[in-house]
Amino acid sequence: MIAGIDIGGTTSKIGLVANGRVVRQLRIPTTGHADDHAFADALAEQVRTLARKHAEGPVKAVGIGAPNANQFTGIIEMAPNLPWKHDVPLARMLGDRLGVPAVLGNDANAAALGEWRYGAGQGIQDLLVVTIGTGVGSGFIVNGQLMLGSAGNAGELGHMTLVVDGRACTCGRKGCLEAYVSIRGMRQTYAELSDDLEVLKDEGVKCIADAAHQGDPAAVRTFEETVRWLAVGLANAVAVTGPRRVVLFGGIVRSGDLLMTPLKKRFNEALLNIHQGRVDLTTSALPDDDAALLGAAALTTI
Repeated sequence: MIAGIDIGGTTSKIGLVANGRVVRQLRIPTTGHADDHAFADALAEQVRTLARKHAEGPVKAVGIGAPNANQFTGIIEMAPNLPWKHDVPLARMLGDRLGVPAVLGNDANAAALGEWRYGAGQGIQDLLVVTIGTGVGSGFIVNGQLMLGSAGNAGELGHMTLVVDGRACTCGRKGCLEAYVSIRGMRQTYAELSDDLEVLKDEGVKCIADAAHQGDPAAVRTFEETVRWLAVGLANAVAVTGPRRVVLFGGIVRSGDLLMTPLKKRFNEALLNIHQGRVDLTTSALPDDDAALLGAAALTTI
């Protein structure tokens, strides 16, 4: 039995994985801990708690997906959306506490592994999985292998420059795709179009989606602009790695026809002509929690 952990900006999910399924899971806050060591203590204790409640055997390894995680070093490197503004060697910290091997990988890479092995990417040797939420993460499967790059941190589609000298991004650069098509980016677009700064305080995009369904011009335009930017970003990624399928998941994707129907059209139009009509664009076949936890657990087997 493997423990899978998905580290998020506000909440972290912990699950036990056996025979390709999540058999038990829980959540704890990512924020509010005294420091990174206290957070590691809390994660380890919850893994032990889950293991005691389940009778399929001991936890043999731990896989962890986290933002800005380097799979080669086991270190979370200065993640802008996490509470600790320094490098955190979380793989070693959890391995020491639990006494089992621990592997840390980028959260989007983990999600890509989960989707590839258990979801909409099964049987696909060249796959791109993009997670859209607080930020924009991506994982690339190329020729049947997870793409990591020379330093273990390749595949950051969300931090590809989309607009030169554009919006400030949390990574410190300007004009990144994430600054336009994430939840934060959509809220900023709506605020700019409507002069409604209150939307910047919201946690999601449901209010914008509801307004668009009701015909609010600024909300409709927000989705149109998001579709345009995302289509170009995805098409640029396809030009580099040539995936057979692109899988999206996250809160914005659940906006339904406001996003996916026009995106499929704009995406195909934005593709280099040699790829047009040859790349599937679809949504995740797994619940968000399961994809992240299954993928985190799968990190221990690659």
